[in-house]
Amino acid sequence: MKQFDSINFLLKFALVFYSLMLLGTLTSCTDDPLSDIPDNYTMELDGRLDTTNEGLYKLELNSTDNSIQTIHRITGKILNHGEEPLYPQLVNWESSHQWTLNDTAYVFIRRTINVLGDWVDVDTTYVTGFAGTIVPTINEFSYSGTDGEINTVIAPIDEMVGDTLIVKATFEDLEETIRIVLE
Repeated sequence: MKQFDSINFLLKFALVFYSLMLLGTLTSCTDDPLSDIPDNYTMELDGRLDTTNEGLYKLELNSTDNSIQTIHRITGKILNHGEEPLYPQLVNWESSHQWTLNDTAYVFIRRTINVLGDWVDVDTTYVTGFAGTIVPTINEFSYSGTDGEINTVIAPIDEMVGDTLIVKATFEDLEETIRIVLE
């Protein structure tokens, strides 16, 4: 009798399991009318700078004692049918300029306080070995955010004064370019 009860239980369990699987399969198939509409993306860039008479952006380089780079944000928008994309979209960024590191990348100075309460430099360590490393002047990837906004950061160096930096953004088959005169 116990064997009959366990077989009966297994049959009921299998029937319920298969019924739930069938119900799940039937209810998961939906026809999304938006899936038939092809994407129609647009992309625009904004250098967030004043422009020349020729329509080029102008960036005044202003390095500090701590950095030879001038950091500036470029923004823009990606829209699909004039609206924010449903999902964040990957944008590739390129810049016409790059620069090369010299041999000394960092200097560490170890300090301590002597018995008189004055700071004293005890040891200096130079971190080297980066000579020849190529540094891009742009962050090469970003994702679209709220309202389709896209952003990247450029960081040209003082040696580039007088050059025109070309920035290109690529998304799927769209490509937008802006030019920035480095002053």
